[in-house]
Amino acid sequence: MSSVYIVEEHYIPYSVAKKLLTDVIRSGGSSNLLQRTYDYLNSVEKCDAESAQKVIEELSNIVSREDVRAILASICPTTSDEVRSILVMDTNKTYTSEDIQKIIDIIRKYIKS
Repeated sequence: MSSVYIVEEHYIPYSVAKKLLTDVIRSGGSSNLLQRTYDYLNSVEKCDAESAQKVIEELSNIVSREDVRAILASICPTTSDEVRSILVMDTNKTYTSEDIQKIIDIIRKYIKS
């Protein structure tokens, strides 16, 4: 029996989680729960894993919290109200209308049409 050690922990967007699950399923590690999780992530994915990573990188100049960036890259909100409803989680910063528009512009660059 091999041991598994957690070296780092990070918040990741849905599409990155889906890519990781795809790798696990392809390597033979499938179960009903993994398949259902994969199907769910596939149904809500709004951009591919590479695009989601780019969204997170570009958002790092505006949003400091990793969890908030991951949620934004997962949900891909495209209106100011949607973005504000996520940013409310970050109680340490007040976001300007300009910040919110930048977030929307970044997301729109990478979202599936």
